[in-house]
Amino acid sequence: MNTWNRRMLCCVLAGLLTACSSAGPGEGQQGGAARARQSGQPKPAVDAGGAEMLPVVSWRLSPGPIESRAIEAPGMRPVFLVGDDSLSRSWLRAKRDRLRRLNALGLVVNVASPAGLAELRGLAEGLSLIPVSGDDLAALLGFAHYPVLVTSTYIEQWP
Repeated sequence: MNTWNRRMLCCVLAGLLTACSSAGPGEGQQGGAARARQSGQPKPAVDAGGAEMLPVVSWRLSPGPIESRAIEAPGMRPVFLVGDDSLSRSWLRAKRDRLRRLNALGLVVNVASPAGLAELRGLAEGLSLIPVSGDDLAALLGFAHYPVLVTSTYIEQWP
């Protein structure tokens, strides 16, 4: 990966992480809004659960197979991309322990409803799942399908 692509990757990920900073690990559907209601504080204007961001559509991505390959993205936090579809749900069930060990951040790149997001979060069992378009990341790293895990050294679907 050349220097320009590394810089672009950093910008894309920084933008994703900035957009996602309100929803930390384990906040699930309730997030900060539920804690605020329980503590008597006013409800925040934006629900940290991400429902206000729905629907999310990634036009360049669809469920399907990808070939694993090496990349060079030093310092990148592991991220995984899933959608509200049967392939993603099966993949998430099978990979969630490994994703937890990696402290991977989940990007839900195609989801229409709060119910779909809630189902995925239930399957993720404590992993952070953020609804956000994955088009920029996919274009930069050259893949068109999910579910997928992206780390600083590889892109893979089925290890």
